[in-house]
Amino acid sequence: MAVVTHKGNAFYNCFACGAAGNAIDFVMNFHKMEFREALKYLGQRCGIELRSMRDEGPKDPATSKESLRKAMASAAKFYQRCLQEEKLGATARAHLDERMLNAQTRDDFQLGVAPEGWDHLARHIEKLIQHSANSADKVARESFEALGLIRSGQRGPIDGFRNRLLFPIHDELGNVIAFGARRLDPNDEPKYLNSPDSPLFSKGRTLYALHRARRSIIDSKHAIVVEGYVDAVALHQAGVTNVIATLGTALTKDHAKALQRMAERITVVFDPDNAGERAADRAVETFLSVPVDVRIATLPDGLDADELLQRPNGLNDFNAALEAGEEALSWMVRRFKANLESVEGMSGKQQRLQELLRKLGELGFRGVEPIRKSFVLTALSKLTGVPVRTLEQSMPQARVELKINEPTPAPVVQEPAKSPRQKARRMAEENLLAAIMADPNSAQVRVAAGKDGLLPISEAFSPEHFQRTDLRQIWSLLVMRLESGNSFHVQDVQAECQEPSLKALCGELFHIGSQRNEHIDPSEAVRNAAADFDKFLHDAIATSDTPTVMNPMDANARLEQLRQGGHNPAAIARFKRNIPRTETATPTSADHF
Repeated sequence: MAVVTHKGNAFYNCFACGAAGNAIDFVMNFHKMEFREALKYLGQRCGIELRSMRDEGPKDPATSKESLRKAMASAAKFYQRCLQEEKLGATARAHLDERMLNAQTRDDFQLGVAPEGWDHLARHIEKLIQHSANSADKVARESFEALGLIRSGQRGPIDGFRNRLLFPIHDELGNVIAFGARRLDPNDEPKYLNSPDSPLFSKGRTLYALHRARRSIIDSKHAIVVEGYVDAVALHQAGVTNVIATLGTALTKDHAKALQRMAERITVVFDPDNAGERAADRAVETFLSVPVDVRIATLPDGLDADELLQRPNGLNDFNAALEAGEEALSWMVRRFKANLESVEGMSGKQQRLQELLRKLGELGFRGVEPIRKSFVLTALSKLTGVPVRTLEQSMPQARVELKINEPTPAPVVQEPAKSPRQKARRMAEENLLAAIMADPNSAQVRVAAGKDGLLPISEAFSPEHFQRTDLRQIWSLLVMRLESGNSFHVQDVQAECQEPSLKALCGELFHIGSQRNEHIDPSEAVRNAAADFDKFLHDAIATSDTPTVMNPMDANARLEQLRQGGHNPAAIARFKRNIPRTETATPTSADHF
């Protein structure tokens, strides 16, 4: 893999897998992020906050995302210190000891405790406000209030979390954006309490521990989804690092979309009770529209994952349960069959079937790839006796389709050379582009172009002169840059390439040209490559029996396209050379120039 950072260039090219592009491309490919996520990730590393047009206008600095992130980070540090204090953290530490979560794991996941009492965090915040009053890193009480960390009480601000073990929830970049709070007193309700949704946090879009599991999921192409925070933490401690957890909600389309980018196989591990089975049902329905292998794993003896790991050979038992996981379609059919058999009468069975079809329709099942959809509908048809066509027609259309199965752009197909001469010509095409890619400034020279004499290189050759489709596309991008008169680099051309294969080809051409330029002046390399290519073009014209004459109607249409592009004398000159004059050709508007 080569990373180029000299002469104004900034791009990478992996010769093993073919990946290439700029920093944003790298983050998208390596971390399996979408464009906006990658831009946000890089922006945060540079201290730049990503904003949209909707963010414009005056805002309270205390509730900006930057201020909210600072407030969350401060609260997380405070809760961590409380866990370590002898009295304040005693109950929480005893609970963690009982769950066999060691000190290293507690630090890795930044576990903390909200002490018993009304205003431990509130008093700490007041001290922070006083100490930062005259500093650039000023802290505002409103930031903590907006996140639900403190709220108004009868005698002043009080803590939002009290007497609870805290699990910081991170975004994919590792920033604390919320807290999951587990009760320490069995009489407190509810058992788990999450931070409210905020500009930083949405329960339906966030998965616990994804910031630590992402790399392992990508490498193994396998994601394990569990229900509880403690289950996820305990599995990571045991070495199963591709584990994430839901936040007390069902798996959503956004969860499916995020996991589909990283994994080819997803195993859902839910508690073996009625609530866990219902959650698994919803997970299966959600993932049916995603092109991944989804399985449902049931742990032995009705144990949670962290309870299972505390037994001798618990890790082996957990891995065995994963291997024995039931395929999602089989799970759905078996569960639906049991549901159907529990109802008497045709009306009840019809209602159950219509309810399932409605759920599938809302999840965008109509847009699922045909083979996957056929398997599901065929299984339901055998079970109910209803024809597949009737089932599909009865399924409602989704209001908003889940765009997970977006088609992958077709790879650029390079036409194979048919003769030694064609091989040589295509080598000449490649050499010309390589010479320009290695040093774009060297392309601002005039080159010999047959009978036309010396011309700017952007006028000497047109995209039609290139036989290779991929090189023709790259030349079109180069011509636009060359005719603009502005300097550019390889990454600028790569940014215009739609297909990953073209990005990689740009990088390969750069490396080929750079190696040759070590022994020759870059401008001379461009002239030599242009002369070799021009020779092939004019030799081909000389040996052709029938000259190609552009149809006058086509000529007028192309000229109109050039006119719409604005003032560009070079484009007109290049266009005229591609219309050979003959006595029988009808004059076109191009002849008036």
